[in-house]
Amino acid sequence: MYQGVDPEPLAGRSGAHDSADEPLQAVEIVNPAGRAPVLLICDHAGRATPGWLGDLGLSERERARHIGWDPGAAAVTRVLANRLDAPAVLCHVSRLVIDPNRKPGEPTSIPRVSDGTVIPANQHVSADERRRRYRLSFLPYHRAIARLLAGLRRSRVRHPAIVSVHTCTDVMGGLWRPWHVGVLFNHDQRLARPVLDGLRRDRALSVGANQPYSGRIHNGYSVPFHAERNRLPHVTFEVRQDLLRTDDQTRSWGERLAEVLAAPVADGSLYRPFEPEPCR
Repeated sequence: MYQGVDPEPLAGRSGAHDSADEPLQAVEIVNPAGRAPVLLICDHAGRATPGWLGDLGLSERERARHIGWDPGAAAVTRVLANRLDAPAVLCHVSRLVIDPNRKPGEPTSIPRVSDGTVIPANQHVSADERRRRYRLSFLPYHRAIARLLAGLRRSRVRHPAIVSVHTCTDVMGGLWRPWHVGVLFNHDQRLARPVLDGLRRDRALSVGANQPYSGRIHNGYSVPFHAERNRLPHVTFEVRQDLLRTDDQTRSWGERLAEVLAAPVADGSLYRPFEPEPCR
Protein backbone atom coordinates (compact mmCIF):
# COMPACT_ATOMS: atom_id res chain seq x y z
CA MET A 1 0.00 0.00 0.00
CA TYR A 2 1.13 3.56 -0.56
CA GLN A 3 0.82 6.43 1.85
CA GLY A 4 0.08 9.74 0.16
CA VAL A 5 1.35 12.59 2.30
CA ASP A 6 0.56 15.75 0.36
CA PRO A 7 -1.64 16.77 -2.59
CA GLU A 8 1.32 18.25 -4.49
CA PRO A 9 2.37 16.26 -7.56
CA LEU A 10 5.12 13.67 -7.54
CA ALA A 11 6.51 11.57 -10.32
CA GLY A 12 5.84 7.90 -10.74
CA ARG A 13 8.02 5.57 -8.72
CA SER A 14 10.62 5.22 -11.47
CA GLY A 15 10.51 8.40 -13.53
CA ALA A 16 10.71 12.16 -13.37
CA HIS A 17 7.24 13.67 -13.73
CA ASP A 18 4.81 11.23 -15.29
CA SER A 19 1.68 13.22 -14.46
CA ALA A 20 1.16 16.72 -13.12
CA ASP A 21 -1.97 15.47 -11.36
CA GLU A 22 -0.39 12.51 -9.56
CA PRO A 23 -0.48 12.88 -5.76
CA LEU A 24 2.70 12.76 -3.75
CA GLN A 25 3.34 9.15 -2.78
CA ALA A 26 6.77 9.10 -1.23
CA VAL A 27 6.43 6.01 0.93
CA GLU A 28 5.51 2.39 0.26
CA ILE A 29 4.48 0.14 3.12
CA VAL A 30 4.76 -3.60 2.46
CA ASN A 31 3.14 -6.24 4.67
CA PRO A 32 2.21 -3.83 7.50
CA ALA A 33 0.63 -6.67 9.49
CA GLY A 34 3.76 -8.84 9.30
CA ARG A 35 4.18 -10.96 12.42
CA ALA A 36 7.97 -10.90 12.73
CA PRO A 37 9.38 -8.38 15.25
CA VAL A 38 11.54 -6.97 12.48
CA LEU A 39 11.22 -3.83 10.37
CA LEU A 40 12.79 -3.74 6.91
CA ILE A 41 13.77 -0.32 5.58
CA CYS A 42 14.82 0.65 2.06
CA ASP A 43 16.09 4.24 1.88
CA HIS A 44 16.71 4.38 -1.87
CA ALA A 45 13.93 2.26 -3.33
CA GLY A 46 12.89 4.65 -6.13
CA ARG A 47 13.93 7.64 -8.20
CA ALA A 48 10.78 9.74 -8.35
CA THR A 49 10.96 13.54 -8.33
CA PRO A 50 8.26 16.05 -7.34
CA GLY A 51 6.54 17.81 -10.20
CA TRP A 52 7.88 21.24 -9.26
CA LEU A 53 11.46 19.93 -9.71
CA GLY A 54 10.78 18.33 -13.09
CA ASP A 55 13.74 16.27 -14.25
CA LEU A 56 16.25 18.07 -11.99
CA GLY A 57 17.95 19.27 -15.16
CA LEU A 58 19.17 15.76 -15.89
CA SER A 59 18.61 13.32 -18.73
CA GLU A 60 16.65 10.14 -18.18
CA ARG A 61 19.90 8.20 -18.45
CA GLU A 62 21.48 10.18 -15.62
CA ARG A 63 18.41 9.91 -13.39
CA ALA A 64 18.37 6.14 -13.90
CA ARG A 65 21.95 5.78 -12.63
CA HIS A 66 22.81 4.74 -9.11
CA ILE A 67 23.16 8.40 -8.15
CA GLY A 68 19.37 8.64 -7.94
CA TRP A 69 18.45 5.35 -6.27
CA ASP A 70 19.58 1.79 -5.43
CA PRO A 71 18.53 -0.41 -8.36
CA GLY A 72 17.21 -3.76 -7.20
CA ALA A 73 16.88 -2.78 -3.54
CA ALA A 74 13.09 -2.45 -3.57
CA ALA A 75 12.56 -5.87 -5.15
CA VAL A 76 14.92 -7.55 -2.68
CA THR A 77 13.17 -5.82 0.23
CA ARG A 78 9.74 -7.02 -0.92
CA VAL A 79 10.99 -10.61 -1.13
CA LEU A 80 12.45 -10.31 2.36
CA ALA A 81 9.18 -8.92 3.70
CA ASN A 82 7.33 -11.91 2.29
CA ARG A 83 9.83 -14.55 3.39
CA LEU A 84 10.30 -13.20 6.90
CA ASP A 85 6.66 -12.11 7.28
CA ALA A 86 7.92 -8.69 8.32
CA PRO A 87 6.71 -5.16 7.57
CA ALA A 88 8.82 -2.97 5.30
CA VAL A 89 9.08 0.75 4.55
CA LEU A 90 10.40 1.90 1.17
CA CYS A 91 11.23 5.46 0.13
CA HIS A 92 10.50 6.15 -3.54
CA VAL A 93 11.77 9.71 -3.79
CA SER A 94 15.09 10.09 -5.59
CA ARG A 95 18.03 10.63 -3.30
CA LEU A 96 18.90 13.58 -5.54
CA VAL A 97 15.82 15.42 -4.26
CA ILE A 98 16.84 14.88 -0.64
CA ASP A 99 18.66 11.81 0.62
CA PRO A 100 16.66 10.08 3.38
CA ASN A 101 19.87 8.43 4.56
CA ARG A 102 21.74 11.68 5.21
CA LYS A 103 21.34 14.11 8.07
CA PRO A 104 19.42 17.17 6.84
CA GLY A 105 21.71 20.14 6.39
CA GLU A 106 24.77 18.10 5.46
CA PRO A 107 26.22 18.78 1.97
CA THR A 108 25.30 15.26 0.82
CA SER A 109 21.68 15.66 1.91
CA ILE A 110 20.88 17.61 -1.28
CA PRO A 111 23.98 16.90 -3.38
CA ARG A 112 25.22 19.44 -5.89
CA VAL A 113 27.43 16.80 -7.54
CA SER A 114 27.08 13.02 -7.35
CA ASP A 115 29.65 10.59 -8.76
CA GLY A 116 30.86 13.21 -11.23
CA THR A 117 27.40 14.35 -12.34
CA VAL A 118 26.41 17.96 -11.67
CA ILE A 119 22.79 18.22 -10.49
CA PRO A 120 21.48 21.51 -11.98
CA ALA A 121 18.42 21.74 -9.72
CA ASN A 122 20.62 21.48 -6.63
CA GLN A 123 23.10 24.24 -7.38
CA HIS A 124 21.27 27.12 -5.69
CA VAL A 125 18.69 25.68 -3.29
CA SER A 126 17.04 28.27 -1.06
CA ALA A 127 16.26 27.69 2.61
CA ASP A 128 12.55 27.56 1.77
CA GLU A 129 13.18 24.93 -0.91
CA ARG A 130 15.25 22.84 1.47
CA ARG A 131 12.43 22.94 4.00
CA ARG A 132 9.91 21.99 1.34
CA ARG A 133 11.91 18.96 0.27
CA TYR A 134 12.42 17.98 3.89
CA ARG A 135 8.72 18.28 4.69
CA LEU A 136 7.42 16.46 1.61
CA SER A 137 10.09 13.88 0.90
CA PHE A 138 12.21 13.25 4.00
CA LEU A 139 9.78 13.45 6.91
CA PRO A 140 7.07 11.11 5.53
CA TYR A 141 9.54 8.24 5.23
CA HIS A 142 11.03 8.61 8.70
CA ARG A 143 7.64 9.15 10.28
CA ALA A 144 6.46 5.92 8.66
CA ILE A 145 9.46 4.08 10.12
CA ALA A 146 8.75 5.53 13.57
CA ARG A 147 5.05 4.57 13.38
CA LEU A 148 5.77 0.99 12.40
CA LEU A 149 8.43 0.63 15.09
CA ALA A 150 5.94 1.92 17.64
CA GLY A 151 3.41 -0.64 16.43
CA LEU A 152 5.95 -3.47 16.75
CA ARG A 153 6.77 -2.32 20.28
CA ARG A 154 3.11 -2.41 21.24
CA SER A 155 2.26 -5.73 19.62
CA ARG A 156 5.48 -7.75 19.43
CA VAL A 157 8.60 -6.83 21.44
CA ARG A 158 9.95 -3.73 23.16
CA HIS A 159 13.14 -3.76 21.09
CA PRO A 160 12.36 -4.86 17.50
CA ALA A 161 15.12 -5.35 14.95
CA ILE A 162 15.84 -3.20 11.91
CA VAL A 163 17.20 -4.58 8.62
CA SER A 164 18.32 -1.96 6.11
CA VAL A 165 18.61 -2.93 2.43
CA HIS A 166 20.89 -1.11 -0.02
CA THR A 167 22.62 -1.94 -3.27
CA CYS A 168 25.97 -0.70 -4.56
CA THR A 169 27.79 -0.38 -7.87
CA ASP A 170 30.40 -2.90 -8.98
CA VAL A 171 32.88 -0.09 -9.72
CA MET A 172 33.30 3.21 -7.88
CA GLY A 173 36.01 5.77 -8.47
CA GLY A 174 37.63 3.42 -10.96
CA LEU A 175 38.02 0.68 -8.33
CA TRP A 176 36.47 -2.77 -8.73
CA ARG A 177 34.40 -4.04 -5.83
CA PRO A 178 34.85 -7.80 -5.54
CA TRP A 179 32.21 -8.34 -2.85
CA HIS A 180 28.91 -9.82 -3.96
CA VAL A 181 27.32 -8.57 -0.75
CA GLY A 182 28.45 -6.40 2.10
CA VAL A 183 27.26 -6.64 5.70
CA LEU A 184 27.57 -3.32 7.53
CA PHE A 185 27.62 -2.84 11.28
CA ASN A 186 28.95 -0.63 14.03
CA HIS A 187 29.22 -1.59 17.71
CA ASP A 188 26.10 -3.76 17.83
CA GLN A 189 26.96 -6.96 15.96
CA ARG A 190 24.19 -9.20 17.28
CA LEU A 191 22.64 -9.56 13.82
CA ALA A 192 25.71 -8.92 11.69
CA ARG A 193 27.84 -11.76 13.05
CA PRO A 194 25.40 -14.66 12.49
CA VAL A 195 24.45 -13.18 9.10
CA LEU A 196 28.11 -13.00 8.06
CA ASP A 197 28.65 -16.58 9.21
CA GLY A 198 25.61 -17.74 7.26
CA LEU A 199 26.59 -15.99 4.04
CA ARG A 200 30.18 -17.23 4.23
CA ARG A 201 29.04 -20.84 4.25
CA ASP A 202 28.55 -20.39 0.52
CA ARG A 203 32.15 -20.55 -0.71
CA ALA A 204 31.12 -19.13 -4.08
CA LEU A 205 30.19 -15.82 -2.46
CA SER A 206 32.56 -12.98 -1.73
CA VAL A 207 31.18 -11.44 1.45
CA GLY A 208 32.46 -8.14 2.80
CA ALA A 209 32.39 -7.27 6.49
CA ASN A 210 31.92 -3.49 6.51
CA GLN A 211 32.59 -3.42 2.77
CA PRO A 212 32.33 -1.54 0.44
CA TYR A 213 31.47 0.94 3.22
CA SER A 214 32.21 0.75 6.89
CA GLY A 215 29.25 0.90 9.23
CA ARG A 216 31.63 2.36 11.78
CA ILE A 217 32.39 5.38 9.61
CA HIS A 218 29.73 5.81 6.88
CA ASN A 219 26.58 4.63 8.57
CA GLY A 220 24.25 7.19 7.03
CA TYR A 221 21.29 8.52 8.98
CA SER A 222 18.46 5.97 9.10
CA VAL A 223 20.16 3.22 11.08
CA PRO A 224 21.89 5.53 13.60
CA PHE A 225 18.67 7.49 14.15
CA HIS A 226 16.15 4.67 14.39
CA ALA A 227 18.27 1.71 15.54
CA GLU A 228 21.51 2.76 17.25
CA ARG A 229 19.97 5.67 19.14
CA ASN A 230 17.31 3.33 20.55
CA ARG A 231 19.73 0.40 21.08
CA LEU A 232 17.76 -1.82 18.69
CA PRO A 233 19.37 -4.84 17.00
CA HIS A 234 20.14 -4.08 13.35
CA VAL A 235 22.13 -4.88 10.24
CA THR A 236 22.63 -3.25 6.84
CA PHE A 237 23.08 -5.07 3.53
CA GLU A 238 24.79 -3.80 0.38
CA VAL A 239 24.14 -6.13 -2.57
CA ARG A 240 26.06 -5.47 -5.77
CA GLN A 241 23.80 -4.02 -8.44
CA ASP A 242 25.16 -6.01 -11.38
CA LEU A 243 23.84 -9.13 -9.61
CA LEU A 244 20.28 -7.76 -9.54
CA ARG A 245 19.46 -7.17 -13.19
CA THR A 246 16.61 -9.67 -13.53
CA ASP A 247 13.57 -10.65 -11.49
CA ASP A 248 15.09 -14.07 -10.89
CA GLN A 249 18.27 -12.50 -9.52
CA THR A 250 16.47 -10.17 -7.14
CA ARG A 251 14.22 -13.00 -5.98
CA SER A 252 17.25 -15.24 -5.40
CA TRP A 253 19.04 -12.58 -3.36
CA GLY A 254 15.97 -11.83 -1.30
CA GLU A 255 15.61 -15.52 -0.50
CA ARG A 256 19.32 -15.83 0.30
CA LEU A 257 19.22 -12.94 2.75
CA ALA A 258 16.01 -14.24 4.30
CA GLU A 259 17.63 -17.63 4.83
CA VAL A 260 20.59 -16.22 6.78
CA LEU A 261 18.32 -13.92 8.79
CA ALA A 262 15.79 -16.60 9.72
CA ALA A 263 17.64 -18.16 12.67
CA PRO A 264 18.87 -14.97 14.37
CA VAL A 265 15.50 -13.19 14.11
CA ALA A 266 13.79 -16.28 15.53
CA ASP A 267 15.98 -16.10 18.64
CA GLY A 268 13.99 -14.30 21.31
CA SER A 269 17.15 -13.23 23.14
CA LEU A 270 17.92 -10.83 20.25
CA TYR A 271 15.18 -8.40 21.19
CA ARG A 272 16.86 -6.63 24.05
CA PRO A 273 18.53 -3.24 24.28
CA PHE A 274 22.14 -3.30 23.15
CA GLU A 275 24.61 -3.27 26.01
CA PRO A 276 28.18 -2.53 24.90
CA GLU A 277 30.90 -4.59 26.52
CA PRO A 278 32.68 -2.73 29.30
CA CYS A 279 36.12 -1.36 28.49
CA ARG A 280 38.99 -3.32 29.97
